[in-house]
Amino acid sequence: MEEEMFCYIHEGGELVKTAVGSVEYKGGRTNYSVVSKNISQSEFVSKVCGVLNLDSNSIKLEFTVKFDPSCLLPLHNDGDIVNMFKFNDMFCHVYISQCTECGDDLICPISGPTPIVASNSAHVSSIGEPPLHISNESPTIQSVGFSQRCAMTNTVQLQPSRFEHSIVGSGHTFPNASEFRDAIYLMSLAGKFRYSYKRNSPKHMTVVCTIEDCPWKITACAIGDSNIVQVHTFRNVHNHCLEDVVLSQPLVRSTRASLVIDDVIRSTPEYQPRQICKDFVRQHGIQLTYLQAWQMKEKAKERIYGQPKNYYKLLPWMCERMLATNPGSSVELSYSNDDHFEKLFVAHSISIEGFVRGCRPIIAIDSAHMSGPYGGALFSATSYDANDSMFPLAFGVMSSENYEDWLWFLEKLKIVVGNKEVIIISDRHHALLRSVPEVFGIENHAYCYRHLKENFSSFLSKHNTRGNKGKENALQFLDSIAYGRLEHDYNHMSKLASMLVKHQEESKNWKGCIGPKIEAKVQENIAKGAVYPITPFNNGVFGVCIGRTLLNVDILNHTCTCKGWQMLGIPCEHATAVIISIGQNVTDFVDDCYKYPMQELIYGGSFSGIETHDMPTVDDDGLVRSIIEEVFFSLKPPHTKHPPGRPRKKRIESQFQDKQPVYCSCCHMSGHNRKTYKNPLP
Repeated sequence: MEEEMFCYIHEGGELVKTAVGSVEYKGGRTNYSVVSKNISQSEFVSKVCGVLNLDSNSIKLEFTVKFDPSCLLPLHNDGDIVNMFKFNDMFCHVYISQCTECGDDLICPISGPTPIVASNSAHVSSIGEPPLHISNESPTIQSVGFSQRCAMTNTVQLQPSRFEHSIVGSGHTFPNASEFRDAIYLMSLAGKFRYSYKRNSPKHMTVVCTIEDCPWKITACAIGDSNIVQVHTFRNVHNHCLEDVVLSQPLVRSTRASLVIDDVIRSTPEYQPRQICKDFVRQHGIQLTYLQAWQMKEKAKERIYGQPKNYYKLLPWMCERMLATNPGSSVELSYSNDDHFEKLFVAHSISIEGFVRGCRPIIAIDSAHMSGPYGGALFSATSYDANDSMFPLAFGVMSSENYEDWLWFLEKLKIVVGNKEVIIISDRHHALLRSVPEVFGIENHAYCYRHLKENFSSFLSKHNTRGNKGKENALQFLDSIAYGRLEHDYNHMSKLASMLVKHQEESKNWKGCIGPKIEAKVQENIAKGAVYPITPFNNGVFGVCIGRTLLNVDILNHTCTCKGWQMLGIPCEHATAVIISIGQNVTDFVDDCYKYPMQELIYGGSFSGIETHDMPTVDDDGLVRSIIEEVFFSLKPPHTKHPPGRPRKKRIESQFQDKQPVYCSCCHMSGHNRKTYKNPLP
């Protein structure tokens, strides 16, 4: 199927930056068209003109990309079409400007979207103040005389940018002084100049350019006794020589400079500090250090998502709302006598119902250390569905991975599973070796084979058992005796709803009564057992010869001497050889826990997201209040104690994890580097 993209077509309006930092399209008209990836630029223009009934000779097309929706890029050729598809996901936005002939075969736009004009919180006063003035000819609002001097002397004219109109003229108002200061900084960043405050108070601010005799000046005053700040004097004209440009580069302030990347962080949370450094050099000509870029990203995240300490204040309200939205869920919150957060346990009703209805009685538990200012550990409990995919059961947030916290988490988990007998799989952490037997019994505690193998490998390395060859032989022997090998790493629940929906939709595409993962295992066992000779015995028992070894397979009781069938519920390679020899279908002998009816029971529950339209907010005084001024109980962040020493920069990787190969710069071979190269250098 040919790849297509949904294309929004905007004409006659403008892009506006809102108070929260996002970008919206105001005015004009909007239509749409579905275009093919292989469309040419001329075909695309014809299609757009056909949708809006426009003349293709009198328009200019521009588009935006996902990671910067406020920057308009020209759409001139087929290469631009390719980039539009490449840097957008399933949809894109195209903006149309009406143009007119200016002479000398030049086309000048007469209307269309402007880069960024103002925020929604900004407006122009009409109570006797100077009118708002925006020049249509120059986006930097510079005088004609200044432009002429640029051509006659060595004066450099500043280039316009999308933040050039952070302040649009006299009469422009801001909700408070802080937003006015933000706008001043964005203007200096876009215009590449440095400013200073001659007067700086919440009621009156005067800002001038740091270059001597430069006419640029902006003043603003508070309106009455309110916090609203209105621009009074707006002289947006610079007069810099080449030497001044070098000396007047804007300063980097992480708090205010982070406003530049707000839109990118919203659309691309994985935006890395190194990429921020590269983009700042390319777009603003400013070289950032890695620390400055990291601080900018943290400030942007804090402005978008709030301060981390406020999350704990809203936690009691969130727990109550989770129980009200999804009845039957298990939510437990523990805190100290002085209202500091300690522990949290969450198991949603859809997870509890799915586990009780159809999941196998196996629960894998694990933990992961959390980064951030308050640290802590994230506990998880995971089971398996009919397709052998991970099914999230419960998660918890604890202060650390210790005996008391694991015991509390497992006691809450025991209440969730009820009387159902389960097997707990974990690593051999000293806290788990004590807590799991106390809650579930020592006979129901199994160990994750991956962790066992890593510990065994470390033991062999420590005691130097017959060199590397002896270590490899010992690990292979351990593989041969381990029946309960696990195929997944156990991580915490990240996106419960999307995971459940994804697994439910995938189960509708099963080709048979069992899932694709189980089908692959069955086919693998069939291929292995195709060469085994079969000897029939009485009462449904068959003998399978493997060299000099004879294994008994009982078709009626679903057993095999190798124990593989009994342990997994899937016919082993010996059983599949017998089943095929008697003309039966192997899938009929697969345990019911792997079949589609069981998958339907597991994902048959309902799940609703938490409604946050009436979510309370944290006031400046630290209290949690709703819209109707109702005060809610709030928690304080947990007590944290930083461990001694320098914090670890890299996590401890598994010994058996795939690692990037090392190459030698001398011989260009893998396995060693230039320092360990043994042959003499040429």
